[in-house]
Amino acid sequence: MPTLPVTCLTNGRLITPAGIISGAIAIQGRRIVEMSRRPPRSARRVDVGGRYVAPGFIDLHVWGEPALVAQDAARAGTTAFLSAIGPAAPQALAQQMIERASLRYDGAECLGFHLEGPFINPRRAGALASRWLRPPLTKELAQLNRVGHGALKMITIAPELPGGLRAVRWCAQHGIIASLGHSLASAAQAASAADAGARAVTHVFNGMAPFHHRQPGLIDAALTDDRLTTMVILDGVHVSPQAFRLLLRCTGPERIVLVTDSIRRQAGSGGTASLRSARSRGGAFYTPQGTLAGSRLTMLEAVRNAARFGKMKLDDAVRLATANPARLLGLERARGALAPGQRADLVVFDERFRAHMTWVAGRIVYQQRF
Repeated sequence: MPTLPVTCLTNGRLITPAGIISGAIAIQGRRIVEMSRRPPRSARRVDVGGRYVAPGFIDLHVWGEPALVAQDAARAGTTAFLSAIGPAAPQALAQQMIERASLRYDGAECLGFHLEGPFINPRRAGALASRWLRPPLTKELAQLNRVGHGALKMITIAPELPGGLRAVRWCAQHGIIASLGHSLASAAQAASAADAGARAVTHVFNGMAPFHHRQPGLIDAALTDDRLTTMVILDGVHVSPQAFRLLLRCTGPERIVLVTDSIRRQAGSGGTASLRSARSRGGAFYTPQGTLAGSRLTMLEAVRNAARFGKMKLDDAVRLATANPARLLGLERARGALAPGQRADLVVFDERFRAHMTWVAGRIVYQQRF
């Protein structure tokens, strides 16, 4: 077989696991093959003009038709995502998964599905359609996993529901991430769910009982249980800068994953009626009844806010959108870092947090010149 050509991004500030370094990054085929101060002489060169080069962002919670999301998200540096699916009748839910699992998209790569509902507490449903909420049954979980052909990657579950802990165990046994959310679980119930294999918390601080110093709940578990990774919508509306700093101090950066929970490609179009009718106001989306329904956030904006709100170094903020979600998904050997052998999923952005170029598997899927 002929040797694949090498493309080298030069004159970049590379955000690596060891910090930010100046240099070049060589891509061959779908992989990063070399990182060095100087590019190979034979490589095709792409000068990034001193901008930052980071691993592509991985969004574990974004709404909308995957074909639209794939293109939209790539414009802000997202190279992979989980497509959120909301509550519906059992057959309709299965049909959504069948349809989406059979499609391929240009732009960011859809890694599978995040099922946010129907297995959540109606008293913490938020903007999700409460009419379809129900306790989880392993029979339905097995059917959804079967029709999704392995694309079901994450399920948000309220562990206090009848059958909740059984569903968490089922997820753990089948390699699906059970994330606790839209829940009124006590701290003890959340701990039992972690014992059963729960690994994450969906949009921490939102969709759960507020913090109470005498009635510990899911927030307490999210802040103190090292087994749980906290997903956070860092738009300044869903979570204040002060709450993010509290989260950061309690968990450290290792247990935080940035997500968008964006409905920018869902509101006014497909999906459940409550999300279709949501309207943008003050930096987020709200239902006509005033319930917070989702964000307008991009992952690049989330990284910017992590650096600003948390007073974090840029490479640490980037890790919350790259290495941490890759590790939660079990994909850390292939994604989430700039290192030889990793997929060439990259974003090039400037000091104003504007995306200049996005690469997916060694191919440019978005490019903008300023």
